[in-house]
Amino acid sequence: MDPFIIVNISQLIAVTADHGNPLRGIKQNELNVIPYGCVVVDNGKIKDFGQEKDIRQKYSSYPCLDSHGSIVMPAFVDPHTHLVFAGSREEEFLCRLRGESYLNTLGKGFGIFSTVASTKEATEDDLYQTALERVRLIQKQGTVGLEIKSGYGLEFSVERKILKVATRLKNDLDIPICRTFLAAHALPKEFETRREDYIDLICNEMIPSVVDEKLADCIDVFCEQGVFTPGESLRILSKGKEVGLKPKIHVDEFASIGGLKIATDLGVMSADHLIKSKKMELIEFGKKNGIAVVLPGTSFAMNGEDLSYPRKIVDLNIPLAIGTDFNPGTCMCCSMQTMMELSVLKQGLTIEEAINASTINAAFACGLDQVTGSIEIGKRADLAFFSVNHYKKLPYIWGINKLSHLLIAGK
Repeated sequence: MDPFIIVNISQLIAVTADHGNPLRGIKQNELNVIPYGCVVVDNGKIKDFGQEKDIRQKYSSYPCLDSHGSIVMPAFVDPHTHLVFAGSREEEFLCRLRGESYLNTLGKGFGIFSTVASTKEATEDDLYQTALERVRLIQKQGTVGLEIKSGYGLEFSVERKILKVATRLKNDLDIPICRTFLAAHALPKEFETRREDYIDLICNEMIPSVVDEKLADCIDVFCEQGVFTPGESLRILSKGKEVGLKPKIHVDEFASIGGLKIATDLGVMSADHLIKSKKMELIEFGKKNGIAVVLPGTSFAMNGEDLSYPRKIVDLNIPLAIGTDFNPGTCMCCSMQTMMELSVLKQGLTIEEAINASTINAAFACGLDQVTGSIEIGKRADLAFFSVNHYKKLPYIWGINKLSHLLIAGK
């Protein structure tokens, strides 16, 4: 691929890590904004960047790509999705808006079990084609890197099918994808009176097979009241970590039951949701290197939820990332633009914090920080062009897609 220079950028939002670490506290509110910036792309990677007048002089023989006055920033990374599934759950969604809780629908056998049944019936090729269409839609909103969880199988043949689809997407599209094994998403109906048997199945059969077949990078558990206990979560995540899977955890979405302490003790890559987390448990979690992933679309769609929790997390000096939680039950929105807007409009984040949370910190939250999520020499040229002339207009002009172009590894 021939090298080129991106020119006529109104603002280059040169997001960077903090000396190889995620951004936290005051640093999460800082942005390196280069007016009339310029980026040099060579062989799909960032070769150089800086002021246009300096870069054009230094690389005078390179052809130019005109951004037409756009702002340019790292493409979004979505660190929490349930992208591969079949079926739809709009009736359940509307019932919940009328006041019925998610856990109530789960207890009645609705919720996730509807998606599990549909996903089981779908072929691998059907799931792949649907997921491919979703990835294309996600890219049109400015996202390149993403995490994809299993979890809608709850039996290994279907969990494996989901992970194979995620692997095919990663290989076919040449995009940074983190694959997460989430068989502990719910307790299958046939194991309702045999909880220990299902956990044994995950630990002794599913996890070794996933690792042997190289189908996952991470392991996750839904540690929540009525789902998996902290002790059960610790056993599953510890087994995964023991064989090389990086631990992540769904925690404190509906109630705080001690899962965040497990996350802290285990040293998870990320703890996700955190709506009901206790202050002291957050403080202890913040002493480790894990990322707090908040999911604005999910909390926004849950009636009666306090939306201010991301502000509390940042103020406690914990590195914060934003994800979509794209899933058929609680958030059928795959737009990181929308999540960033909601975090500023409704959750108390500054736009600077939201940009960092949607790019470099999100990359750290799913293990993609070495390849994407920032403007740093040697990283992939995954760059989003937005048709505004100032980054502060990103949440100001909200509810519409402002992406004009997307570079994926320089293409």
